Amino acid sequence: MTAPGPSPGAGSGSTGPSGKGNYPPPNVPPVRQAPPPSAHGREETPTTEARPPTHWPLSIVVFVLFWFLFGAIAMYYSSQVTTRWRFGDVVGAKQASKSALIINLIGIGVGTLFWLLVIATGS
Repeated sequence: MTAPGPSPGAGSGSTGPSGKGNYPPPNVPPVRQAPPPSAHGREETPTTEARPPTHWPLSIVVFVLFWFLFGAIAMYYSSQVTTRWRFGDVVGAKQASKSALIINLIGIGVGTLFWLLVIATGS
């Protein structure tokens, strides 16, 4: 009969989270993970066309000087130009660029009218 106590080799190796046995188990290869997918789960697609303008500077000017709401909306569409272009959505990038420009022009018009009314009423 053998005496109770630790089994042979029980003290060799580190213990795992449960405090029992070898950690990591011997002869187990490391787990290889696939790289994360690109944003939106789509791969970037190169194109030969020129990227449409983002209208960032105009959006910032409209935001600061004319009418902040139109400027903020235009900045959103300006950012969408680059994002959509990067993922190969050429039509979407052109549409976002056009939307940013139109919203900027509306913001300039509304802001100009607002400031003219402020100046005219003397408030």
